[in-house]
Amino acid sequence: MGVQIGLGGIILVSISEITVTEILIILSLIFFLYAFVYPQSQLKKIKMQRLSMIKRMERMWGTKVLTMIHRKEAISMLGVPVYQYIDVEDAEQVLRAIRETGDRPIDIIMHTPGGQMHASIQIARALNNHKEKVRIMIPHYCMSGGTIIALAADEIVMDPDAVIGPIDPQVGDFIRGTYPAPSWIYAAEKKGMDADDTTIIMSDISKKAMELTKDVIMELLENKIQDEEKRKSVAQKLLSGEMIHVTPISAKEAIELGLPVSTELPSEVHDFMKFFRSAKMSVEYIE
Repeated sequence: MGVQIGLGGIILVSISEITVTEILIILSLIFFLYAFVYPQSQLKKIKMQRLSMIKRMERMWGTKVLTMIHRKEAISMLGVPVYQYIDVEDAEQVLRAIRETGDRPIDIIMHTPGGQMHASIQIARALNNHKEKVRIMIPHYCMSGGTIIALAADEIVMDPDAVIGPIDPQVGDFIRGTYPAPSWIYAAEKKGMDADDTTIIMSDISKKAMELTKDVIMELLENKIQDEEKRKSVAQKLLSGEMIHVTPISAKEAIELGLPVSTELPSEVHDFMKFFRSAKMSVEYIE
C-alpha cells in the first residue's frame, strides 16, 4: 500500500493502492466494532440510566428497589435477542439482595413470563420471610412463576391494564412436549388401563407438583387472606387448570379473587420501563 506525505506532515493513503486483503481487514474491523463494541457501549449507557432511576425511586419511596425484567431487547450480541425467564441465577441474586436489605421495606418491579418453579418458590419464600413490607409492582405482565412470587407480597401494585396468570405446573419432556399438570392427570384418567407408561409417570409427577404448588400458595397467603376456605378457593382458581396457562388475569379480577391488589402504580415504574429497548419496534407514535 502506497504512503505519501502531504501538507503539514499528514499521512495520505492512495485508495487505488489498497489491496483486497486490506479492504477485508478494514471491513472486518468495522463489523467487529458494530457487532460487539457498539452494542456493549449502548448497553452500558442504558444500564447506568436504569441504576440512576432505581436510586431515584429508592430516595422517593424509602425502600430497597429490586427489578426482575425478562424481555427481548433490541441491543444484544449480534443483534439477536435472547429469551429470558426466571431461573436459579435470578434466585441467587434476589436472595443476596434480600439479605443485604436488612430491615428496609422492599419494592420489586416485575415484568416476566415466568420460569423455573423451584427458583420462583425460593424467591417467593424469601420475600415472604422478610420482616418489613414487600410490594411487587407490575407494569405490564407477571405470569406463571412470576405470579407465585407476587403472592408473597404484602401488596401487589398493578397497572389497571396489567395482568398476572394461572400457576398450574407445567410438566413434560423434550420429546413429548410440556403440558399443564391437570392435563396430564386428565389424560391418564381418561385412558385408564390403556394409558402408556409415560403418561402414567407424568400424571404421578403432576399430582405431586400440584400438591406442592397448593401448599406453597396456602403458605404465601396465610398472612394475607385470613380465611382458610378463601385461601383454598384462590389456590383452586389459580392451580386447578380450569383456565389455560396463558390466561390473563386482570387487576380487577385479581381483586375480586381476594388478592391484596391495588392499581395505584407509581408513574416512575413506567418511566423505568422506557429504559428497555424492545426487539420488535412495529408500533410508532409521537410522545
